[in-house]
Amino acid sequence: MCRRQMKAEEMNAAREDMLRRLEQMRRSGVELFVDGRAALPAEAVSKAVRENSPYMADYVIDAAGTIRQVRFDRVTRR
Repeated sequence: MCRRQMKAEEMNAAREDMLRRLEQMRRSGVELFVDGRAALPAEAVSKAVRENSPYMADYVIDAAGTIRQVRFDRVTRR
C-alpha cells in the first residue's frame, strides 16, 4: 500500500470517528458552531478534518464542567 493511500485512509478514519463523536454530542444537547454559526456535525467535520486545517475546536463548558458548545473557528496568522 502506498503512503498516499495510507494517508487518505487515515483521514477518512479520522473523519468518521469525529463525525460519530460530534453526532453523539449533539444528541446529548451540545451545540456546534463553525465560524460563529450553528452547524451540523458533518459541516464541522468537513472544515476541521483536513490536512493543514486552519480550524481549531474550542470547548465551552458550564460551571459544572459539562460541555455545552463546541466552536470551530478559523485560525489566522497575523
